[in-house]
Amino acid sequence: MSSDDPIESATQGATKAILDYSFDRLKQLIKRFGDRNIAFIEDPETIGIAKDLRNKGEFVFFKENVEDKELHILFQMGLTLRELEIKGKVLNQLKEKIRDKYGAKGLHIAHFVQNGLFSKYLGNILEKLSRFELKSEIQELFAHIENKVIFIKQKDDIKQKVNEIITKINAHSPETFIISSVGSATKICEVIKTKVIQGISSNYTCELNESKDKVIYFLNRKDNIL
Repeated sequence: MSSDDPIESATQGATKAILDYSFDRLKQLIKRFGDRNIAFIEDPETIGIAKDLRNKGEFVFFKENVEDKELHILFQMGLTLRELEIKGKVLNQLKEKIRDKYGAKGLHIAHFVQNGLFSKYLGNILEKLSRFELKSEIQELFAHIENKVIFIKQKDDIKQKVNEIITKINAHSPETFIISSVGSATKICEVIKTKVIQGISSNYTCELNESKDKVIYFLNRKDNIL
């Protein structure tokens, strides 16, 4: 039943027009870029960047070794965040969309890829595993990334983080555990790494990978060292 109030009717009409416009615009984006999986981005420029990155060797390698299509999208989003960062673009909007659609774990995966940790991770394990083992380890990493990778922030409490990492390592015994940080957090990260190693040194060795203002510590389980 229609409203007798002309103002209310006009408001409802305007709202419907906006919703119809938004829906039509989204359909146009899907049609234009031919991919429903990344239409949630909504921004045409960002969608274009995401599609172009599918030809990147890093993505092709990942897709060959991981069958999960949702992980393909999250990996693609990580590469997109990296590209936007290089271009000096704002990242918060895309990060919020990733979190809204895929949750905190999805954003964690995208962040992992964005920071170049996947290629560094491959360099750490590539010579230690067979082709079959490599594929299995990559799939295991992304399936349980929250138990294998941690990013240290400047505001993190050192004792709390040390206990958190040691607890995760003791509980899950990963072949590789990654501790990473950037910028001013690198000093705190070094302290945390040192205390973690003191707590698990009988089972793990540590390898450092650093570049510019970024540090990555790979804690490798000793029974996996050749």
